Amino acid sequence: MTDEDDTTGGQQRWHEVIRCALAVYSETLSAAEITDYVDIQPTEARIKGEPRKGNPSKPVVNHQWIWKPNESVERSLDAQLDALWAEMGRRAAAFKSLPGDAEVVVDIWIEHHGDDLRLGWVLDRRHVSAAAAFGASLGIDEYDYTE
Repeated sequence: MTDEDDTTGGQQRWHEVIRCALAVYSETLSAAEITDYVDIQPTEARIKGEPRKGNPSKPVVNHQWIWKPNESVERSLDAQLDALWAEMGRRAAAFKSLPGDAEVVVDIWIEHHGDDLRLGWVLDRRHVSAAAAFGASLGIDEYDYTE
């Protein structure tokens, strides 16, 4: 959380929550098959056709293999992505060469909380280069939960 003086001399309290993940989405390859190709277990896996968490009436539309940094990693963009690359970097070629319809995505989730919406994050060139090494696209979801 960050505190900063506003123009009236009071304190504004705001913070961002950022989570990043490397995900593979596929119509045909299961999470187990993706694991065989990339040689690491996902932290989450979803099976095509299963009910969704939070919305069981709408099934999962594709198989999903997802790896997220653990909870001890700072919730900043650079820290989350650095942790992802540190763990997954040596597997980039395996992800890039996944067969069939497998889509590799770096998912970035940003939430803004507090009194004031402050936009303006930047994706460092090294993170773009790392995503390219995986053959990954970027999926960015940004949410305004300010008051």
